[in-house]
Amino acid sequence: MKPTDLASMVVLFIAILMSGCQNTRASRIQENAALFASLDPFNRKLVSDGLFDHGFTPELLYMSLGKPNRVDAMETDRGRIEIWSYRNFLYGQEGAVKIGGSTPGARPSGTVLSSSAPGGPSLMSTKASPSQPTVTDVNDVTLGTLYIELVEGRVVAARVVQ
Repeated sequence: MKPTDLASMVVLFIAILMSGCQNTRASRIQENAALFASLDPFNRKLVSDGLFDHGFTPELLYMSLGKPNRVDAMETDRGRIEIWSYRNFLYGQEGAVKIGGSTPGARPSGTVLSSSAPGGPSLMSTKASPSQPTVTDVNDVTLGTLYIELVEGRVVAARVVQ
């Protein structure tokens, strides 16, 4: 095999890998800059932190959490219901999937850790800070599937199943 053929295959392999990467929250926000800019400060903070609230639309969920692993949809007497599921969702305690409060400035109670949340667990942490879990905190983290229920295009419920 010629060195130029090998170099071409390496470049092709890297291009394939990069095209398969899920985009980051920042790039998803950039894709939807006008919608993000139209949000009030509380909801902008939720989206920026990878959280969500009752009433969020699919576009806001996408900006915050990314593309779901699966979407199941059905028509009911309540209207169109979609269940978005995110596998391998990390969370801190039973019932820790807290969705934002309904009042500006409210903070979600409990610890929510997702694989994409800023300040999420870092196995390389060497010092503790109140907002950054350390290796010892990983024992309290559970892996599950996050299910978000949307009725007529709005978040109405969320739960995590181990």
